[in-house]
Amino acid sequence: MIRRKFINLLTTYLGTHLFKPLIFAKDITGYTGDRLKLIKDSATKEIVLLKKWDQYYISLNDFAKALNYGIFTNSAKRKAVLYVDRDKATFTADNSYVLLNNHVYQFTYEPIWHDSEIWVSAQILADVFTKYSSQKFLYNKTSKTLTINKKNVNISKVDISSRKNGYLIHVYANEKFPRKNVTIKEKKGWLYVDIVGGKVDRKSINRKIQSGLFSEIEAIQFSQMVSIAFKLRKSTVSKELIFDEESNDIYVNLQMNEEIPKEDIRNTELEEQRKEWLIDTIVIDPGHGGKDPGAVGYKKLYEKNIVLPVALKLGKMINKKIPDIKVVYTRKTDIFIPLWKRTKIANENKGKLFISLHCNGSVNKKVNGFETYFLSADKDDRAKSVVLKENESISFEGQSDRKRYEGINFILATMAQNAFIKQSQYLASVVQGALAKKLVANGMKNRGVKQGPFWVMVGATMPNILIEMGYISNKHEANFLKQKGNQTKIAQAIYNGIAQYKEQVESTI
Repeated sequence: MIRRKFINLLTTYLGTHLFKPLIFAKDITGYTGDRLKLIKDSATKEIVLLKKWDQYYISLNDFAKALNYGIFTNSAKRKAVLYVDRDKATFTADNSYVLLNNHVYQFTYEPIWHDSEIWVSAQILADVFTKYSSQKFLYNKTSKTLTINKKNVNISKVDISSRKNGYLIHVYANEKFPRKNVTIKEKKGWLYVDIVGGKVDRKSINRKIQSGLFSEIEAIQFSQMVSIAFKLRKSTVSKELIFDEESNDIYVNLQMNEEIPKEDIRNTELEEQRKEWLIDTIVIDPGHGGKDPGAVGYKKLYEKNIVLPVALKLGKMINKKIPDIKVVYTRKTDIFIPLWKRTKIANENKGKLFISLHCNGSVNKKVNGFETYFLSADKDDRAKSVVLKENESISFEGQSDRKRYEGINFILATMAQNAFIKQSQYLASVVQGALAKKLVANGMKNRGVKQGPFWVMVGATMPNILIEMGYISNKHEANFLKQKGNQTKIAQAIYNGIAQYKEQVESTI
């Protein structure tokens, strides 16, 4: 089965060249030699331009890569989803409709498909984000510049989803609002969400709705507050305000008297088609175990004794926060599992993600930090010692198990997983970023995303990553990693990365 294929997403930020223009060039048939200057936060980067229909077109992949934005490309559907902060836009080749933050807009010049990528008019890209998102793109065709700014708003968008017995309004907030500053009321067929201190761009909020409970959304901006009004087709039974402390977002849960018709929730035929691709099973692999202690660190701290509790905590978080996901463990106790059997467990359970958890060790006790790997046959000198250490687990396997690796060409083995390497690379980037938000403040070094030939990941027919949570050979990190509260913190960071990946991937389906 061929799953979604994605274009390469994130590149390492070149801090030493922050104020030096960077050129992302490629061979393009009919390329004129022009480049577009991207200006953001006082830094300038350049990407190539392609001229068509008197419009300058840019590769969405180049644009995302230059500015460290997220992007997914579905080659089969010739479609790309671009993430600019919390705004999401979907472009389809030869289709003038743009889906921005789940709302459709039509423009004159449609995207094109070139070199297995989506290319869009720079003018259209600027127009769609400036008019209907929290971004402000200033495009100058004459000087060939695109300046990236954010609007002076703290509420970026509003979404509505339906449930079996009601609806959920999701207000995306860029800052935390005190509970006392947010009120809801229903009056004369309208539901009002009033936010003191709220600022919006009305164009990105206002719209008509064809079906369901709501027929219209209108934002009314006052000097000291914003009132987001929802025109109702029916009265509600109850209303509840919910505040998300992690993201600062605001939710309004609405209960109805009757069950919501299935067609108002989602097209059931499309839902059946989507199920095959949804991330509904996650396999968590605590490295080593039993007779294989893994790395032995400060005061004889064993790697196997750190990764197992983190794995169990991670699984519990997934079960609690996304109960529809099935969590599978390669081990839940201190037992030894051969490397080949770990991916066999994942495949037999039809896993959609494989997460292998580890800790690092080094003879140099000063080395520290966390890093995330994805499987690749490519050699990376920075990863050589880690690869050797993790692959040493084979030495603990029985003779019959070790024979399984004989005669296997590692390059050919990893080529069989080529369809998942791009997804794995992006998953690694997202998880590494989530870990950085939690761990850098604790004095741990962000060692970035790397690639390497890990046997534990060979054969997994799904996106898979290997996380090195820190160096237990380092006194500070060993003491940090063995504390239960910090293990919970690490599990939470990994969960955040997985949840972000799941949301972004499934939005492309």
